[in-house]
Amino acid sequence: MSAGVALWQSYRVHRSIQETYPPEEAPLPVPAPQVSIILPVRNEEANIDACLASLLAQDYPNFTVTVIDDGSTDATPCLLEQWKASDQRVTVYRVDKLPEGWAGKTHALHSGVMQTCGEWLLFTDADTRHVPHTLSVMMGHALRQQVDLLTMRTYAMTLSGPATPLLMPMSEIILAQLVTPSQIRDAAFPHAFAFGQYILVRRSAYIESGGYNAPTMRRTSVDDVALSEHIKWHGGQIDVVNGRGLVANRQWTTWKSALQGWRKSTYGEIARSHSPLTGVLGGFALLIYGLGPLITLFHALRAKKLRQLPPLLAGATLIAQIEAKHSFDREYELAFPWALTAPAGWAIFGVLVIDVTLHILFGRSIDWKGRRLPEQKRVFPWQLKDR
Repeated sequence: MSAGVALWQSYRVHRSIQETYPPEEAPLPVPAPQVSIILPVRNEEANIDACLASLLAQDYPNFTVTVIDDGSTDATPCLLEQWKASDQRVTVYRVDKLPEGWAGKTHALHSGVMQTCGEWLLFTDADTRHVPHTLSVMMGHALRQQVDLLTMRTYAMTLSGPATPLLMPMSEIILAQLVTPSQIRDAAFPHAFAFGQYILVRRSAYIESGGYNAPTMRRTSVDDVALSEHIKWHGGQIDVVNGRGLVANRQWTTWKSALQGWRKSTYGEIARSHSPLTGVLGGFALLIYGLGPLITLFHALRAKKLRQLPPLLAGATLIAQIEAKHSFDREYELAFPWALTAPAGWAIFGVLVIDVTLHILFGRSIDWKGRRLPEQKRVFPWQLKDR
């Protein structure tokens, strides 16, 4: 069974990579639609200057930047005041207290600023760095393809330490099992995905769907996935492109940030499913999937029975796991030895899933940058007609 899963996994990875195209460069209309860049931040003193500098250097002719400070307690507010004073395109809002039932980032992304926004919205994160022509290229693609939400796979700026090279490609593999780019573009396929580092969305589609102000959206801790599916369920057209060379990000630069990010996303998905026990089973399945082939091969080697069916299947599973990880490793310019860590990556993800599930089952809170994540709720497409 593991061999079949691994081969299917490898197929989906290759399909996902092949279906992710660069954005199509197209001329912009005159005048160009106004784009409101929305940048939610919380304790981002290490990133805010470089991020804002890259955003304000965009060659797109018509944009503003709205920074929403979600109660930062470090030097971020002081740095934002300096940017606001030096560039009239920058507006800063501060949110000190969250309303009941809101997650920090979703409230920051909504926060009442939509009434003054332009025809298009760009949601991005402080850990991103944008080359000057990124917004022009992405807007040209969005207008030419007539999409309502456009997102991109970004390139990791730093792969220092073991956390990002080990875990980032594994998260891409998991995503490929859930949905591929062609399925994201397919209006008949119910699921979608967006990368939180870059979400360009038509304001009319955002407003018509309710956006993050919709009751089912306010609590979510997986805001990028939730927004893409929410807009798709309301009839919006979604597209995803390869943003290599356009935007880089500093996501998961340490073990701490990697564990926090994965825990937040896992919590959102498991809690919204209302099946936390499934998380326990899934976690153990990931552990077995990662370590099972190695254990089987080890025992077969000791018993000198490598030519029997179980070790042969274990070997096929291991090769497929390594090949799948190496496919995404190439996207991040990682050396081949990192692909050999695939079994360890699956085992670590299994432990993390079990850990988050136990937090949910025993009512322990999950924190994200000092804020407690609210209880999650999942709504399916067929339930929207009743809302």
